[in-house]
This record gives sequence, C-alpha cells and structure tokens, in this order.
Amino acid sequence: MRVTRSTREDSEDLYEEEFTDLLHFSTLDEAEMCLVRLDELLRKFSAEGERAAAERVREVARLGRRRAEMIGRNHKVDAQKRAEKEEIAHWFAIWLETPDAFFDWLEVRKQSPAFREQFPPEVESED
Repeated sequence: MRVTRSTREDSEDLYEEEFTDLLHFSTLDEAEMCLVRLDELLRKFSAEGERAAAERVREVARLGRRRAEMIGRNHKVDAQKRAEKEEIAHWFAIWLETPDAFFDWLEVRKQSPAFREQFPPEVESED
C-alpha cells in the first residue's frame, strides 16, 4: 500500500507544474481556453498511460465546475456574471461526461440563438 501511494504521489509531483494556475475562467473565452488545456493534458496523460495524472486532470475539472456553480448561485454576484458562471459550470459538466465530443458541442452551442442572445459577441471598438 505504501509503495502504491508513494508511486502515485511521485507521479503527481512529476506533473504538478502542469496544473499550476490552470483554473482561470473569468470570462467565457478564458473558460474555453481552460478546457482546451485540460483536454490537452488528459489526452497527453492518457496516451502516456499516466492514470493518476489523468485522474488529477478530471479532479481539477470537477473543482472548476464546483467553483463555477458556487459563483453562479451567489446572489451577491452580478446577474450577468452569474449567468456566465452557470454556463461555464455546464461546459465543465459536459466535458467531464463526453470529452471527445465536447468541442464540437461547444461550437454548436456558441452558434445557438439562445447562447447568442444571452451572451452577445463583444463588438470590437475602433479607437
């Protein structure tokens, strides 16, 4: 048991730098980039047979989902920001369930009328 735990901890320490500052999602764009990075790490660790590190990626994603849900329920937070966090929590949930289909789903979701109405694209201003 001690050898297994030690090996797992060594594996986690080996990749700890990969997880540093990974959960940044103040905006929808940042959330998408966060999920891109999580997906890259999951695929890398899975291909390398690093099960402990791959599970750590999923743990980080679950933490991100919980953080987004918590902010989405906080009525002290601006209503638009709460809506974004609820959307982000949904993204994390979908990615955790179906990582292989997530980015195709996300592109369809971002083009949907409901999404575009709730989160209109920001217009670039000419300064």
